[in-house]
Amino acid sequence: MEFDFETLVERSGANLKLMMTPPEVVKAGNISLDGAEPDFKSAPVIEEAVIRFAKNGLYGFTLPDEAYKSAVTKWMQMSRKTQIKPEWIVTTLGTIYSLATTIRLVCTDPDDGIIVTTPVYNRYRQAADRLNKRTVECPLLYDSVNGSYQMDFDAIKSAMANPNNKLFVLCNPHNPIGQIWKEKDLVRLAELANRYGVIVYSDEIFADNCYQGLTCPCYLDIKGAKSHAIVATGLGKSFGFTGVNHANIIIADDELRARFTDRRTRDHYGSLDPCVYECVLSAYTKDGKAWVDASNAYVWENMCVLRDYFAKHLPKARVCGGEGAYILWIDWSAYFSSGDELNEFLVKKAHVCLGEGSDYDSPLFTRVCMATPRKCLIKTLESIGKAFSKFGKENRHNRKIRIYTQKKQYKQNKPLKMKNMMFNNCFNNIG
Repeated sequence: MEFDFETLVERSGANLKLMMTPPEVVKAGNISLDGAEPDFKSAPVIEEAVIRFAKNGLYGFTLPDEAYKSAVTKWMQMSRKTQIKPEWIVTTLGTIYSLATTIRLVCTDPDDGIIVTTPVYNRYRQAADRLNKRTVECPLLYDSVNGSYQMDFDAIKSAMANPNNKLFVLCNPHNPIGQIWKEKDLVRLAELANRYGVIVYSDEIFADNCYQGLTCPCYLDIKGAKSHAIVATGLGKSFGFTGVNHANIIIADDELRARFTDRRTRDHYGSLDPCVYECVLSAYTKDGKAWVDASNAYVWENMCVLRDYFAKHLPKARVCGGEGAYILWIDWSAYFSSGDELNEFLVKKAHVCLGEGSDYDSPLFTRVCMATPRKCLIKTLESIGKAFSKFGKENRHNRKIRIYTQKKQYKQNKPLKMKNMMFNNCFNNIG
């Protein structure tokens, strides 16, 4: 079946991604590659389901019945190769909403902390801050040569050993680094969580989006994890459905699920969005799987285009990720000395919008959404390359002027005035 990923869907009105795009980028005719949501249409099965739902004319309270839960369980088997039971499913209003519910459930004392492995999705910390809870950071170990990360299990063990740290937030695939945590990592994590009595909230919202033949292990399948696992899934990333708030939370442990459901009720959860109900039944099918597979293949080709372009034109930048989640994580530290300098170049000189690494405490990185029509990606890359070439030439020219002026003033035995002669040298080695 043929699907259209080449047509750009025009954003309009109060669309968040459009509203957050700098005017310089819009004026240049580029689109924002910030924000992890596709720029092409969702699956035909989603569009058809929304139209069918709208035409029905009845939009009342809805509950997740047997048909709904059956669709979710079949999808988890089809897409994730994991078996869950219908009674494990708890519907909520979203992954961060569910994280907040989990924080309220688990972290009941004022000094309780939430463990995260940074760089990580910034809304985890935001959820903790809004609930007046501490965020305990265990920075990932970065290999700048290979552009990959590892969990620091010594740091995680130390954090979990503190009885005040009661919740660990796992992101798999990991946002923003685009990396899948392997089974061996998750086994070690589960062992530590069991040893220290820590609940693990596993955000697997990107788990349907894997590349190079990889799959993302479901944390529930890890030995010993079921007793402490709260797993978040949904249509949001897989089908470009992020604006319709929902999540399917999967909890195998009966007691933990009962406690979570009670906490969800006290958080004023009402009912399932009836539009979500219709879309889940339509998307979690063979036709929906065909679209996800095709979109993953298209995104992977986009990733290859970006990697090839950077290898040729920006060889010192390190492109990370490409295992899971339709994002790439780019290390610009070989060319820039600060996040402000990097962002100034991208927005003011290249007129492009990428996700700022400062949102993830990594100012010399950018996160790039790859779920976009290829022509838009290529235009963005060419804008960066053109500006980079021009900026580099300007910098070399300014450096020659500075050296000439220094020599001339030295010969004249005059004091050298450096005011207004400070130039950034990060592009000196560009040919």
